[in-house]
Formats: sequence, C-alpha cells, structure tokens
Amino acid sequence: MKKIVFLFPGVGSQHVGMGKPLYDDFNVFRETMEEAGDVLGMDMTELCFSPGKKKELDRLGNAQLALVAVSVATFRVYTREIGTRPLFCMGHSLGEYSALCCAGVIPFPEVLKLVKERGTIVNETAAGIDGTMAWVINLDGKVVERVCRETLKKGREVYVSAYDSPHQTSISGVTEALMTTARELEKEGAIVYPLKLSGPFHSPLMKEAAERMAAVLGRYKYENPRCPVIANRDALPYKDAGSVVENLSVQLVSPIRWRESVNHILEQGVNTGIEVGSGKVLKFLVEKNTPSIRVFVLDDRRDLAAVADELSVNHRAPHREEIFL
Repeated sequence: MKKIVFLFPGVGSQHVGMGKPLYDDFNVFRETMEEAGDVLGMDMTELCFSPGKKKELDRLGNAQLALVAVSVATFRVYTREIGTRPLFCMGHSLGEYSALCCAGVIPFPEVLKLVKERGTIVNETAAGIDGTMAWVINLDGKVVERVCRETLKKGREVYVSAYDSPHQTSISGVTEALMTTARELEKEGAIVYPLKLSGPFHSPLMKEAAERMAAVLGRYKYENPRCPVIANRDALPYKDAGSVVENLSVQLVSPIRWRESVNHILEQGVNTGIEVGSGKVLKFLVEKNTPSIRVFVLDDRRDLAAVADELSVNHRAPHREEIFL
C-alpha cells in the first residue's frame, strides 16, 4: 500500500521556466497562475517563464510568491488528474505555506498575501543585519552545533539554521562570525558552501521579523488541516488551526528540522513522496535521509503518468474531486 507525503519546495528551487510544461498542457494550471496574478497585481507567467526575468525571479520576495503559485497550481493538476490523498504534507521553509494552503488551512488568495507580507518583513529585517547563510556538508550535525556554540561563547553570533540530512546542515549568522565558523568547520572535515542570501534566516537574529510576522498572521483566520502538516520548527504535525500563528512566526527564528520530519513520516509508514512544485531539491534531501521513501517530481505530463502508474491510478480518467482546495 502506498502511503504518500506531498513535499513543497522553498527558496532556491525557483528557476526560469518552472511549471511551463504543466502550464501548456493543463487549464487548471493556467487558471491558478492567472488567479495569483490577479491577487498580486503582477504577471506571474512572465516572471516564471521569461528568460529575461531571471534576476527578478531570484529576488527573495518574487521567488517566494512564484514558488507558492507554481506549487499550488501543480497540486491542482495532481488533484484533477490523479487525486489520491496524501497521508502528510510538509514543506521546506517557505514550502510550509504551500503545504498549509494545499491542506485547506489557508485559502490560496490569502496565502499569497501572507507570503508577500512575509517577504517584505524578512527583507526589511535582514537589511539591518550584516548576515548570511552557508551549507555545511560532510559533517555530522552535532559537530556543527558544537562549533557554533563555541563561536557564540566568544560573542560572535552564528547558529545552525537547518538540519537537512545526517551530514548536511545550514548555518546562519553575522557574516564575520559565519566566515570564522566556516573555517573551523573545514578543519573538522566539512565542505562549506556560502549561500547567496541576504540575511541570517531561521536564526535568533531574525527575532524582529518573527514578532512582526506574528502580528500579521494574527489578522487572518485559519481552518483545521484536512491532512496532517508537519511543522518545520518541531517536526511534528500541526495540532489545529490555532497552531498556525506560533508555528509560522517561530519558524523564522528556529532551525528547519527536515531530518526529524522525514524520520517522523517514516515512523508513520510513508513510503512514497511527491515533490509538488519546482525542481528536485526535496527529492534529493529525502533520499539523503532514507532509501525507504521513493520520491517523484511533477514537472510535466510524463511525471504525472509515472506517479499514476506508481499509485495504480488511471490518470486519463476524470478526477473531479478537489481533495483539499
């Protein structure tokens, strides 16, 4: 029996042309992108598909909006063409918003507005901090924690900001402190890749952003999840609609616990993952954690056919039930 998790990507997965094959083949994808454009007052198809818009697409605020729009549009194609319900939804960082939307917690127009405000708040907070991030590969997370603690004791702020797999983490901090920490981690055997990001995201340095975002989130109404959604901050399912404000605001100052999230769904018997949106980053991260979950992507019609075959579904038959949205 296939037990499915939907995986929703975060910033870094965006690329020019993302979603274009599905846009060309499915009305519901086109309608969703048009809906997003109407809500945001911008041409989402030009942003996502035009080669001349690459720099604009890579801007943090635009990347977040584009990823949510493409993820929800892809989810709606899946719903129409296949429709098999997942056991869990989970997203990486920004992807948690897409997961909540597709689990029926936040309506699509409202999640777009929330993500737009989130982008503004995060950018404004980061602008006041000389901070950045880096990937740390080939080193156990506990060693990374220790080195960060040692740096912090010296008054230099750097933190683990994501636990992606047993030997891949990310760190965030004040730029000078992060560079010092990177050199220490390299001595321990790590490979460190600086990220082209303008702030120390998912760390206590983003406290102002978390406080502002909590106020914004408090203005919206939410529904209980129709499918369990795993929160980044603690790798546990949302309890109910009342968990949204705390989980999404605390997410900004807490590390992403992706490894623990994968372990949680493994314990619940999940054996099939479907990356809903752009690229293959989460397929890679799940496979880094376990060989027991086979992950599919949904970039085009052939991918849909592969998923339908895996789930033993006739994807050419009409599936009109909207499973969440």
